[in-house]
Amino acid sequence: MLLYLTKLTLILAVALTTYKLLLEDTMAHRFKRYYLLASLVLAIVFPVFTISTTVKINSINQTLVELSEVVIKPHTEIKSSSFDWSIVLITIYSIGILITLIRLISEVYKIERLKSRGTVIEFEEMKIVLLTHLSNAFSFRQHIYLPITEELTLSNKILIHERAHVEQRHTLDILFIEILKVVFWFHPLFYYYKTCIALNHEFLADSKSIASKEEANAYLELLLNQTYKQSELNITSSFNFNLTKKRFVMITKENKPVYNISAALLSSTLFVAIGVSTINTQAATLSVTTDKSEVYVATDIHARYEGGMSQFTQDFISRFELPKSAVLDNQSMVIVQFTVQTDGSLDNIQVLRDPLEVGAQVISILETLPKWTPAKHKGEVVASTFTLPIKFKTANHDTP
Repeated sequence: MLLYLTKLTLILAVALTTYKLLLEDTMAHRFKRYYLLASLVLAIVFPVFTISTTVKINSINQTLVELSEVVIKPHTEIKSSSFDWSIVLITIYSIGILITLIRLISEVYKIERLKSRGTVIEFEEMKIVLLTHLSNAFSFRQHIYLPITEELTLSNKILIHERAHVEQRHTLDILFIEILKVVFWFHPLFYYYKTCIALNHEFLADSKSIASKEEANAYLELLLNQTYKQSELNITSSFNFNLTKKRFVMITKENKPVYNISAALLSSTLFVAIGVSTINTQAATLSVTTDKSEVYVATDIHARYEGGMSQFTQDFISRFELPKSAVLDNQSMVIVQFTVQTDGSLDNIQVLRDPLEVGAQVISILETLPKWTPAKHKGEVVASTFTLPIKFKTANHDTP
């Protein structure tokens, strides 16, 4: 899980940095919308694909020669923790999900209550909810919510603005990021994504509402008049959302198609480059088991540690230190794969199973142990690959 969150954070950070540096100030609003949504999906899905690829490599190596297991039994003073911290973390995470989910459901419920209290009418194929005590206009799903005093005309810029939100289905984007915020309630980058997505929605709706520079000045004045009217509903598309300098500048900004296209192409190229480099990394990992035809899994004489496996176990245990945070049970086992090269050194050390998260220490120990006597096949010294199970037993467990 930690590895997944690390990769997730890295991809989100790269995507947001690219967006801030190359895209946010452009007028390619439609591309920016799809960029933000696509980068979210990739950030969530990509780490899963990486993990599943590793599992495939493990299954390929199940036919390798397996060495006798190394059994590590901690001293009585290093007893496994009787308190399971994973339960605490799961409890905190579950409480966070529950709170954010209740908040989201509550907001949807408030909007539905507003609709039931208002007067629903149809105007120019728009579903409008007129409310007596509403201070500012907003839209949610297929409905536009307006103060009952708002003028219903096709020239009403507020109505045009909210209609753009409805027609472009911005609510779907908002609900998508809100659901992700429920799952990843602890991750600050998802909250920042919500701000970027919602602000870009306003750019889209603003550009739909203005047909000329003359209209832009009047539209800015209309926005300024809405400054002190705040919406209490975070999942709606409100006319006066985020009345910042960026929104005002974007309204008056001159459209530069060449610059917009260049920024879109450059940001897309960066993501393609990341994807290609990832594919190459996975291919290199797979080549360890498929391309090195000189690495043997079955030999006439197996590679041997000086002093035998009993000496290997003794040398390994003398260097190993079990983390105090490790929670043991009688099934705790780490599985390592490595290749004994023709000079006796260990290479291609991979941790195939690591429930205790001690893989880095295991690799470090294997790299510092004395060289092995390499394997022989048909009279020639050859490289050979092995798997090594390392079993951890609790202090009060007796080996049968």
